[in-house]
Amino acid sequence: MGLNVRILCWVCVSAALPLVVVAGEKKDEGRYLATPLKGDYYLYGGTLAEMTPPTQKDQKVAFMFKGQLAQDLFNRIGPDVRKADACSSARDYRERRRGDLHCVFTKDDGFSCYLGLNVPTGKSANGSIC
Repeated sequence: MGLNVRILCWVCVSAALPLVVVAGEKKDEGRYLATPLKGDYYLYGGTLAEMTPPTQKDQKVAFMFKGQLAQDLFNRIGPDVRKADACSSARDYRERRRGDLHCVFTKDDGFSCYLGLNVPTGKSANGSIC
């Protein structure tokens, strides 16, 4: 292979390499540019206090969101509940509720929000016990 051919190959590879790296690093934008969620969920029957295995007629799901979504929800449903009505009396504990949406903030754990869903009816439900 001649020197000019080697230089030409090297230039082509050098020009294409950044495009390959950028394409490999592209983030999945999700549906409609949606942001991925952080959190967990569990399916159950009965009540949160006395859970049973879910059945066809008694299925509920409890969601817990953390991170940016929880912080955004916490900030939008304000104000804090009175300390006397809160689920904890810890000094750094803050709690906000709106309907079945329940959000908390602690210095150690950050923001968390809880929401439940009654699957057969499609109606919201509590997602945490307090």
